[in-house]
Amino acid sequence: MQTAEITRLYTKEFHELQLSFHRMELPYDLCDILTFNRIYGRIYRHLSREEKRRAEEFVDALIKGVANEEWASRIFGVV
Repeated sequence: MQTAEITRLYTKEFHELQLSFHRMELPYDLCDILTFNRIYGRIYRHLSREEKRRAEEFVDALIKGVANEEWASRIFGVV
């Protein structure tokens, strides 16, 4: 009997970022942003192109939902 091989869609690094983001609640405060930055900055170079694209969706959501607009420029990935 053959067993199916399961391929991960995302790396464990991306999964960590995703879990962290989904634990945050609107509006996003400075602590949320700093937590996101710490993880994203540490794992960025390990992410695939698709994972980086998905992470940018998190960045966009943080920008839209930030409690204080001045904090948006502090989000990792914002130029």
